[in-house]
Parts: sequence; structure tokens; C-alpha cells
Amino acid sequence: MFKRILIANRGEIACRIMRTAQKMGIHCIAVYSTIDENALHVQMADEAHLLGDAPSIDSYLCGDKIITIAKRSGAEAIHPGYGFLSENAAFANACHKAGIVFIGPSSDAILAMGDKSKAKSIMEKAQVPCTPGYHGDNQDADFLLAEAKKIGFPVLIKAAMGGGGKGMRKVDDAKAFKEALASAQREAMASFTDKTVLLEKYLVNPRHIEIQVMADNHNEAVYLFERDCSIQRRHQKVVEEAPAIPLSDKLRSKMGNTAVIAAKAIGYRGAGTIEFLVDNHENFYFMEMNTRLQVEHPVTEMITGFDLVAWQLQIASGAPLPCQQKDIRAEGHAIEVRLYAEDPSNDFLPAIGQIHYLSWPLSNEGVRIDSGIQQNDTISSYYDPMMAKLIVHAPTRAEAINALKNALDSLHIIGVKNNRQFLQTLIGLPDYLAGKINTSFIPDHEKELKLPDAPIHDAILCGAALHQLFSVYSIISNNEDVFSPWHCRDGFRLQLPYHRLIQFKCGDKNHSVRVIYHSASCYTFVIENAHYAIEVQEKTAEKLRFRMNDSVQNMRIIAYKNQCWIIADHKEYNLQIVEAQHATNTSSEKTGHLNAPMPGAIIAVNVKSGDKVQKDDCLMVMEAMKMEHSIYAPHSGTVREVFYAPGDLVDEGAELLVFD
Repeated sequence: MFKRILIANRGEIACRIMRTAQKMGIHCIAVYSTIDENALHVQMADEAHLLGDAPSIDSYLCGDKIITIAKRSGAEAIHPGYGFLSENAAFANACHKAGIVFIGPSSDAILAMGDKSKAKSIMEKAQVPCTPGYHGDNQDADFLLAEAKKIGFPVLIKAAMGGGGKGMRKVDDAKAFKEALASAQREAMASFTDKTVLLEKYLVNPRHIEIQVMADNHNEAVYLFERDCSIQRRHQKVVEEAPAIPLSDKLRSKMGNTAVIAAKAIGYRGAGTIEFLVDNHENFYFMEMNTRLQVEHPVTEMITGFDLVAWQLQIASGAPLPCQQKDIRAEGHAIEVRLYAEDPSNDFLPAIGQIHYLSWPLSNEGVRIDSGIQQNDTISSYYDPMMAKLIVHAPTRAEAINALKNALDSLHIIGVKNNRQFLQTLIGLPDYLAGKINTSFIPDHEKELKLPDAPIHDAILCGAALHQLFSVYSIISNNEDVFSPWHCRDGFRLQLPYHRLIQFKCGDKNHSVRVIYHSASCYTFVIENAHYAIEVQEKTAEKLRFRMNDSVQNMRIIAYKNQCWIIADHKEYNLQIVEAQHATNTSSEKTGHLNAPMPGAIIAVNVKSGDKVQKDDCLMVMEAMKMEHSIYAPHSGTVREVFYAPGDLVDEGAELLVFD
């Protein structure tokens, strides 16, 4: 077994690999970019080395630097995690030439499956069923359009070297094909330095079911059952579960054996995933093979009891598979949800910001958190927006869903927009509870998933007002003389009690609380026509307990600048303090103006001064968090001025252009 390994990754997957490796007594070496100097994976490692600047092309994609650090630090092997260099055949080959073990498949296997066009040809020869489509070398736009027409719309354009939903576009008709093709090729080039694409027939409402395979260096391979990854947005998975429901034992066995055949067809070793699309008639089609550890591998670990990273390390060191197919059993049901820094109410646009408060559910045998974030970390625009994974396991699917609900109720990430509430809503939908899921689940349930925010009730306003009294206006002054009349700021006034008006804003609605002081801990709050007798019982940095008439309220309150977050009854409420609010407007709906919805880089500008545009014309294309986002005209007009060019970096709210 290895004594020293280098983990060529960051975030939750780097932390997850270290947890297993360190349990096995292996010395773990981390690498980091300048922005990740204080990241959790750096703190967990036995030693860590700087790679370069924040952009991944200057750090986590620098294979030569990583190998140099590995040799200098005495690493015997490199674990690539997922993403970055994990499916880079040149990097795997460079490790081999440097005398360092690449913990993954051979470079030949990565090449065979990394090019999706060649992969389909190999699978067809191995008699693995494939989705109808075109995967040839001719990349001429007119030729590809003709092939798409032969296949029949809708079609899926996919980056040949892609993964993670990048460089992938669904096209419903011929008119939209070339624009979608150009967009997919740009994103493919940016993510994989190869703009080659293939075309596939878009199967309507299929299920995305993948098989986990493990293979050793002795020509043995097994499958560890399946995962249902059908619930996706932007072709990226959001919820994964194992086993898939409903799936007959006959189909499960057939798909598993087919996956083993696929792995053996390329002489595979290590952890891999064969991904299939399954239609309503239980026909399944090979989609792609991921030649690495998958993000969703924990659900397989939960139902089998195996540690897949430990298997990877053992196989890479030359050991045979730990067990045979007949010894592998599945117990219970596991579900994983991905926690993304994104805004589900705004088409899942990535979000950035500082984590002001972080609360995880209690971990136990049935609840697991895989994360690479800590309180006070900053989520940047340089890397993927996934922050953590929450995984639960229980004897039945219904019990697992209930455990997941309870875990999400006690999980809070404050300061960065995220999809926690979206996930809470999703797992409560009747169709999800009934197992009626497919790859169109999220768009098909768009209205049900866009529930309005919980209404701000008076108890929340009272809590926010108390927080303001204690923090912004400071009940206790800094005067050290306890006998000074200025030491206690309790609102004392001669003749009449002191009144103060505190104002908040939530969304588009304003709220006011009139405070009448009685003492340092007793007040009367007036909200509209309702009067509340308030008595503070406990106040710490975050926790607040107070009596409100005849009820006792318990809350957690987190404040930052002019914002206040309140956690109560498993819900999160965000209020702005109006008195501290600056009069700024970064809305992209201002007449005649278009603003950046997020920070990122401009990668395409399709208009110039004087151009006439129609509503929904694509004006610019931005890239943020490894995803491409098109900026469309909100209405028709003539471009007056364009402020940015391709390659420029922009902040959230930056004015991109003006038109009349």
C-alpha cells in the first residue's frame, strides 16, 4: 500500500479522499490555488503546496506543476478526484512516465471513453446498445444540421470530450440548431480544449440510470448496483438515489452485466461508471462512461457498505478486487442531494459570496455530509458551484426521504444563495414521493418548485427588531463606569417613554416595527395595529429567546452589513435593514439598460453600437463557474453603446450595454 499520495483536487472530493487515506495511514499531500490557501482541504492535509493563481488553468489544471510537486514531496501516487485532470489521458500518461501511479484507469482507457464518438463505436462493437445519433469526424455546421434532421428533432448536441453537462445543448428545431451548436462548441473548447461534438436522439422523459463498476489489474470486474440520477437541471444531477425505483431484478442484472462487458472491452481498471438512458419500455442505451470516481458514489457506499476510495487505493497498489460479484449485496435505500451555490428562482444562476453561518445536521449512521466548506469561507466564481453533498440511508425509500427532510430542516448555509429550500420542496412533491421521476422532472414541475417565500410573520419582525436594538444601536455602551448614566442605554426618558421606528424590507415589501422602551430587556412592539409585550430571556451572538405576549420564541439571527437572516421553525428569512440600505439599483430590467446577472467573464459579444435587436436576441455570452450563460434582449430596440469586449471580467450588476 502507498505511504504518501498527492490529491490533485480541491473542495469536498479532496477532503473525502483524505478521510479514507488518512484512516489507512497514508500521508496526504494537498495542492491549492492562491484563493484556496485557507480552504478545508488544505487544513486537513498532512502537507500542502501552492500551485498558482485562482483560475484553474493557472492551478488545478497545471499537470506539470502537480507532477513536479508530487516528485518533490515524495508522493508515490496521485489521486485526481473528479473534474479537473481526472479524465485527462495526457496527465495520466505523464504520471506513468514520471514513475508516479495514477489512481485511475490507464491513459488508453481514458482516451477510449473520453472521446464520446469513439466510445460509442467501441460499445457498438461490444454489442452494448447505444442511443441513435451521429458521432463522426465531420464537424461542418451544415453537415451536422443535415444529420440532425435525419435523426429527427429534438436532438442533443454533446461535447465529444465532455462531461458534467458542459458543452451540451438540447435543440427542438432546425432554426435553433446553429446557434446552439456554436454555444456548445465554445463551452466545450473552454472546458475540454476540444470543440468536437456528437449528436444524439433526444429521448423524451427517459430515466438516467448508471452502473458503478470496479475493475482490477487482473482482468476481473464487478458491478456495485445502480444509481438513479434522473433529477437534473442544466444536464447536471441534483438528486441521486440507490437502488433505482422501480427497476426489476432482471433489468438490474442485465444492465450490470452489460456494464461489466463495457469495462472489460477497454481493459478498464479502477472505479468507473457506465451511464445509460432507460425508456418507458425498459430499453436501455449506453450514453457514456465516466472514467473516474463519480460525485454520487456515496449512495453506492451506503447501500453496499464498501468504501470505494479504499478500493481505488488498493487496486492502484496492485491488489485484486476485495470481493467477487456473488458477495456484493445491497441493503436499504440511500439518497444524495447536492447543495449548490445558486439561485433556483433565477434559472439556477450560480451565486458567490461569504458564508456567514453554517449549520450541518448531526451526522450518524444514517446521515453523512461530504463537504469542503467552512463558516466564513468565500464562494468564488472560479470553480464549480457545488458546496457539499448530503447523503442519507434508511431501510426503505420512504424512511430515507423522511430522514433527508429532517436533515435539510437542520441544515443552514447563510450568506450565499443556495438550493436548500428548493431541495426541501422537491422531495415533498407527490410525484417524487411516488417515484415518478425522469430527466424532465424539474422542468415538468416548474410551477410547483417555484413556491413563494414563507411570509414574514410578526414574530420574525420582533426578532429582527430586537437584534437591531442589541447590535446596531447597542443596548450596552462601551462606557466602563457602571455608575455612569450613559453606561446603560435602555431608552430612559423623563416624563414619556422613548419610541423608535425600525424598518425592514423583505423582497418588495416594507415592514415597520415601533419600539416603546420600558427597560433594557422589556419593550412594547407595535406592528400595524397589533401590540406585543416583549421580554428578552436570552441573547447571545446568534441565539435569541424572548417572550412575546404569552408565547416564547426561539431563533438564530445572523447579520452582515445591512442584511439580517433569521432561522426559525426550520425556515430562513432574509430581511434588509432599510435605515442602512444604500440606494443602489443593479436590476437588469431597467429600461434601456442590461446588467450582468453575476460576476464572470465575457466570452462573446454579438452586437455593436447601432445594431437593431429583437426581443430575446442573444446579445452577449458570459462564463461563470465553468458554465456558459447567454444574455438576451428583454425587449426590442437599437444598441446605443456596448461597454465590454470578449475576455473582459465583469462584476455582478455591471452595466453591459445600453439600447433605445
